[in-house]
Amino acid sequence: MKRLSKFLGLSMLSIAMTLPAVAASAEEITWWAPNWGEARARKLVEDFQAANPDVTVNLEITVSNGLQSRIEVALRSGNPPDLIDTSMQWVIPFASSGKLLDLDQFAKEQVNLDDLLPATLDSTRYNGHIYGLPYRAQTLALIYNKALYRDAGLDPDNPPKTWDEFIKASQALTKTNTAGKQQYGIGVAGGGELGNLITRMVPFIWMNGGDVLNADFTEAIVNEKPAVEAVEFYTAPLTKYNIAPPSTLQNDGLALRRLFGAGTVAQYFSGQFDLPAIKQEAPDLEIGIAPFPHPEGKQTAGILSGWAFVVPADSQHKDAALRLAKFLMLPENQGYYTDTFPASMSAMDLPRFKDPLLQPFKEMLKFTKPAPSTPVWIKAQQILFAHTQEVLLNSATAQEAMDAAAEEINDALAR
Repeated sequence: MKRLSKFLGLSMLSIAMTLPAVAASAEEITWWAPNWGEARARKLVEDFQAANPDVTVNLEITVSNGLQSRIEVALRSGNPPDLIDTSMQWVIPFASSGKLLDLDQFAKEQVNLDDLLPATLDSTRYNGHIYGLPYRAQTLALIYNKALYRDAGLDPDNPPKTWDEFIKASQALTKTNTAGKQQYGIGVAGGGELGNLITRMVPFIWMNGGDVLNADFTEAIVNEKPAVEAVEFYTAPLTKYNIAPPSTLQNDGLALRRLFGAGTVAQYFSGQFDLPAIKQEAPDLEIGIAPFPHPEGKQTAGILSGWAFVVPADSQHKDAALRLAKFLMLPENQGYYTDTFPASMSAMDLPRFKDPLLQPFKEMLKFTKPAPSTPVWIKAQQILFAHTQEVLLNSATAQEAMDAAAEEINDALAR
């Protein structure tokens, strides 16, 4: 009997000694975060884990090239990460596949939706439900070199406002510089990841009264006159005026930033996310920022883009992932994490967003709208990108290329 009591006592002690170890075992989740915010993401993970010791976050860093396809593969795999940073314009196509968790109830209960820019939420709604939590909002503007404006006899405090003024200014800026090297008036995004071209060209279509799809997303109208004129305007610096570099078909946003910093292009369209790198790479460069030029008598336009958090439907750790998402969606954390503007309107009052150079970007947000909220938009972008490259190659006119694009988009809509 004593032996049995001793055995039971030792057994209970053994069990008791193992219980703390079980309780202390943290649930592990994986967060895919982009490389441009890696340092900030790591700091946020530290802060989250300090407040939530029962959760361990494995941070996996992604890159933009091929990210859309990588996320698609992960969502279909059945073993995806638990939280993913994704471009807002991909949320609806991903949601339409049934592979994202419906966040509608969670967002209404755990996130201050009234504090978010309404257009950012529109970008993440599918069939009336929220599938992404937007934290980063951005649009593009014209970034120009004030010194090169002066050298060309242009007023750096009065950048071009209309399409005609813009072409004339770009022509004046295209010349052999004082070092004997060729300088181009404008850098045009014609290559790289397709979003580089789409986010820069589609606003010109919108401001000219055109669109890629009709209002109910049932027909392509990109081959109608307003859209074709905008495609002609976007491609003409290379194909007609020779005021863009011959490398245009390879140039993405990164290449254009480097050409701008080197003084090879006098201006280009990009976002505020480029400003820190420009200041680091070319600290003496005097930067000017202006809205997109618009057709005479019309208003400028921009495409609202940004990033959002999504939770895959097949995540094995949904509750922990949602706890992390709630933490990241706090206004102060949005303001810290983003390198453009936060989706949180209250976070825009943080000191880091008071830089005078940022104000033109903030003004441009007033003229933006999100990409079409239809699953076919990803395919439509691919088609539009391919046929715009044909125009840049001078292998088709803008009308011929957009006729072909409209036919292919309509085929995609019919499937």
